[in-house]
Amino acid sequence: MNHRWRNTAKTAAQWTVVIATAVVIFRVGNQHWSEFNDLDLQFAPFWLVNAAVATTAANLLLPLGWRRLIASYGGCVAAGRAVRLWCLAQTARYLPTGLVAVASRLQLATKEGIPRSLTAISIAVETLVLLGWSVVICALFVPSTVLPEMMRWVSGVTVATVLVAAPWWIPVIGNRLSQIKKFAIPQPRRRLLADGVALLGASVAVRAVGTVALAAAFLDMGSADVSLIIGASYAGVIAGMIGITPAGLGVREGVLAAILVDRFGLADAAAFALLSRVWEFGFEMAFLGAASWWGRQRPRNGEVGADSGVHDGRL
Repeated sequence: MNHRWRNTAKTAAQWTVVIATAVVIFRVGNQHWSEFNDLDLQFAPFWLVNAAVATTAANLLLPLGWRRLIASYGGCVAAGRAVRLWCLAQTARYLPTGLVAVASRLQLATKEGIPRSLTAISIAVETLVLLGWSVVICALFVPSTVLPEMMRWVSGVTVATVLVAAPWWIPVIGNRLSQIKKFAIPQPRRRLLADGVALLGASVAVRAVGTVALAAAFLDMGSADVSLIIGASYAGVIAGMIGITPAGLGVREGVLAAILVDRFGLADAAAFALLSRVWEFGFEMAFLGAASWWGRQRPRNGEVGADSGVHDGRL
C-alpha cells in the first residue's frame, strides 16, 4: 500500500510540473505573441567554439563521475568502456518514460561484470547528486522574480551542504535500507564517493559555462545577462528532471523560454530554447560515436588493473 501511495504521489508531482509548465507557456505566449515574428538571432563563431569545448568536457565528466560512484561500491570498469557504456544508455532517455535508459545501463553494465544491484544504486545516487547540483546552480543564479532571494540562498546553501556531506550520509541511508529491505547494500569508500560527487558537480558547472557561451553565440547579450542565462537554464533542467516527459522534452524548453522572454523577447527566447536542445542532442550523438570508438580500444573490466584505477583508489 505504501509503495502504491509513493508511486501515485510521484506521478502526481510529475504531472503537476508538466501542467504548471504548460500553463506558464500559454500565458507567456499569449502576452508576447506579437513579438514572435521579431526573430533577431546573431552568430558568433568564437563563442560557439567555446560552447563546443565546454559541452564536450561536461559530457566527459558525467560518465567519469558515474565510474567513480561504481568504484566506491567496489565495481571496476575501464574509463573508456565506462564512457561508452554510459553514453549508449543515455541516448535511450528520449524514449517514453525514460526508464529504457536505466534498463539499458543495467544491461550494459552487467556485460562489464558489474552487478545490477550496484548499478541501480549508482544510478540513484547519480540522479540525486545531479539534481542537487542543479538546484545549487539554479538557486545561485535564477532571477529573484522567479524565486525570492531569501529562498534562493537558503535552498542553495542547504543543498550544497547536503552534497558536501554526501560521502557520510549516503552510507548511513544504505545501512538503513539494508535493515528495512533485508537487502545487503555494500558500504562505499568515502573518498571515491566524494570524487564521484565532485566530478558530477564539475560537469554541471562546466555545462553552465557552455550554456553561457552558446547564448553569447546567438543572443544579443551582455555580461549582466550571464546569471539570467544560467539560472533560466537550470530552472529548466530541474523542471525537466522532475517532469514526466522523456528527457524533459518540452518542459525544459518551456521554462527556459518563459524566464528569458522578458529580456530577449518571445522569438529569441523560444529559438534559443530549441537551439539548446538541438545542440545538446547533436553533441550527445557525436560524443556517443567518439566514446564507442574509445571504448572498443580499451580493455574490458579486469584485463588491465591499472587502467581501471579503482584497486588503489587512483584514476
